[in-house]
Amino acid sequence: MLPDCRKEGDIFSIPKFTVERKDVGSFMEELRAFHGELRDCFLRKETKENFFRHMVGQFSELERKSIEPIALSVENGAVRSI
Repeated sequence: MLPDCRKEGDIFSIPKFTVERKDVGSFMEELRAFHGELRDCFLRKETKENFFRHMVGQFSELERKSIEPIALSVENGAVRSI
């Protein structure tokens, strides 16, 4: 449910839009660039890689976005590691 300030007709209402597969073709490259900005926050290589896997999982089409479903759906994901 949207707050009143986000309803249609308000100056700050959310515009309607559709997203198609062609619109997100370069999204992984953008996500890798964002990850590159934060890589120095992690000391270990494994932690850096798991952070990226977690980000990919958050943007996935999974119904549940907790660690276990993410780890089981991303490449080289491990529940205990992520």
